[in-house]
Formats: sequence, C-alpha cells, structure tokens
Amino acid sequence: MSDPGSPAWMFFTELVDAVRYSENWAESLANQEKVRQNLQRQIGELDRLVSEVSSSLKQLGLDPEYSLNLSKVVNEFVGAAVGQTRQKLEARLKSVLEESSSELNSEKVKATRSLEPYLSVSPLPILEEEVSLELTDGSYAASARYKCTQDIEYEFLLNTSSSPLLRSQFSLAAFRKTAKIPVRLGKAWLKKEPVPDFEKLEGYKLSRALASKNHLTAKFLREETGAAFDIVYSKSEGESFVTVDYSDSTGKTEVTGEPALNKHLDAVFLKDSMNKLLTAIMALDGDKLRLARLEYGAVDVLATLDCFGFMRQVVKAIAESRDLMASMRELDPKAAQDRLKLLGDKGNAIAVSLGLVVRTTKR
Repeated sequence: MSDPGSPAWMFFTELVDAVRYSENWAESLANQEKVRQNLQRQIGELDRLVSEVSSSLKQLGLDPEYSLNLSKVVNEFVGAAVGQTRQKLEARLKSVLEESSSELNSEKVKATRSLEPYLSVSPLPILEEEVSLELTDGSYAASARYKCTQDIEYEFLLNTSSSPLLRSQFSLAAFRKTAKIPVRLGKAWLKKEPVPDFEKLEGYKLSRALASKNHLTAKFLREETGAAFDIVYSKSEGESFVTVDYSDSTGKTEVTGEPALNKHLDAVFLKDSMNKLLTAIMALDGDKLRLARLEYGAVDVLATLDCFGFMRQVVKAIAESRDLMASMRELDPKAAQDRLKLLGDKGNAIAVSLGLVVRTTKR
C-alpha cells in the first residue's frame, strides 16, 4: 500500500518529479545554447561578408577614380543590407533568449517546488538540526538547518508569524513582568556586604538565537543603550544548566561565574523560561516557508539543479538505513516501478539500487 504522505512514497512522486523537471530544464538550457551559437555564428558571417566585399573591391585593379566611387557605392549598399539583417538576427536572438529564459525559470521553479514537500517531511536520518533566529526590522527571521547522512544538508526558511511567543519582539519579562538579573556589585551604606545592582529584563528584547534539541544560545538586547544579556541554556535527562553574561558600555560581567552575583540569580525562573523559549523556537520547524539551500558533498543542488545526483545520494542514505528500506518494501511495487519508468534508464538504475525490477522505456 502507498500512503501519499509517507516519505517513502514521496520519493517516487515528489523527488521523481523534481528529477523530471530538472531534466527538462537541462534540455531547455542546451537548446538555448544551440540557438544562441547558431545566431551568433550568422552574425559573425555578416561581418565576414563585409570584410570579403571590401577585399574583393581592392583586388579589381581599377583606376583610383573608378575604384573609389565603386567602393563607396558598394560598401554603402552592403553596409545597409548587412545592418538590416544584423538587426533582425539580434532581435531574434533577444526574443529566443527571453522565451527560453522564461521556460528555464518555470522548470526550475517546478523542480524546487517538488523538492520542498519531499524534504519538508524529513525523509532522511537527521544527524544534526539547528534553528537560527534573528530580529530584523522588528520581526524575526528564522531558518532551520538539517545535516543528514551521506553528506546531505538542507535549509528551510521558517514562518514565525504563527508563533504566540515569536510573532512579535520577545522578552523574558513576558513570563514574569518583574523579572530581573544581578549584573554588578554595588556598595550599601548600612551593610558591610556588597549589594547587587539588578537589571530588569522588560526592556531587553531577543535579538538572535541558535537552538537545537537540547541547547539554546540567546542574546537579549536593550537597543537604546546597547546593553545585552547572553544566555546559554542546555538540558539533559533530569538536568538543566544556564549561564548568563552581561555587557554594556562599561564592560562585561560573567554573572553565573561570580558567586556573589550568582547567589542572587533566579536560576529556576531562567531555566524554565529558556526551556519554554527553546520549545517555541524548535516548534517553528513545523511551519516551513521555502527551501533556501540544498547540498550534497560540494554540490549546490538549487544552483546546478542536479536533482538526479541528489536522488542517487538519497538512495545511498536509504540503502544504509534498515528502517527506510523497510518503509520502501511496504509500498506497492508496481506503483513505484511505474513512477521510476518516467525517468527511463536513470529510473532503471535507481530501481536496481533499491532492489526493484523495472523495464526501461525509451523516451
């Protein structure tokens, strides 16, 4: 049985389509180059004609009084005729390039749009996932980077507008309006021990962050002063850790590194708040906007549109995964074969790699 939304079946639908569209793109690109070379060759022939006519006139052996007049008349006529023909050829070249460029762009867009749904379901074993967030013009721009087996990496832009925490500028004070962090030790008139100076978190907005499954690095910035908190949070089974650094125009303070400050730090609040923020950032993965990057090895797939090369790399990743191969075997083999037949000999090669049997069809 073939579940239309399963990663295994989407290999035979979306990824096969991406390869087909990329082949159409490559064919259109080759045709465009052939037409361009042919038209430029003809334009070059016109230049050669003008040169040959001028050379022939010089070889006639006429007296100067005749040759000068004849050369003037012939060169003017040939120049006008060649100029008109050149204009037509150049107009044709421009038209062909515009038409083919539109076709090329269409096939490239279709190939990319086929890659997006396939990769959006995380079809390959993910070794590393990171979500980055940055405040830009009052809104958060986010992207998720995935590193998979077989040296495959890709990146999606993410939608932050649907996130309750990140649809607008975020502050840790959203969890507790009076939240504050000790930043320096000051002197008190009636106490021998130094008294900490606190900074309220309300004015500090999240400016950038880098998150993974159990780790979060975040910077909170007070824009009007340039003061900032750099907070690192990590967790493991039953344990969590947080470090806080503060910086402003007078210098930097390692808050959690100074016992006299750290004892006044509400670590429980910070850990709980950073865990909530980590959860919100990682949840952005479920709302992807578009594919921004796709590479295997040193190959930039979106730039080269080498979708078949990418497919072969995917097959290697599938072949080394027992779970992925088991998912392939659960599919309707005839339906999978029919889809691969669309790729001709290339589809047959993929079928052999996956242990399927396919009869190659001529295109």
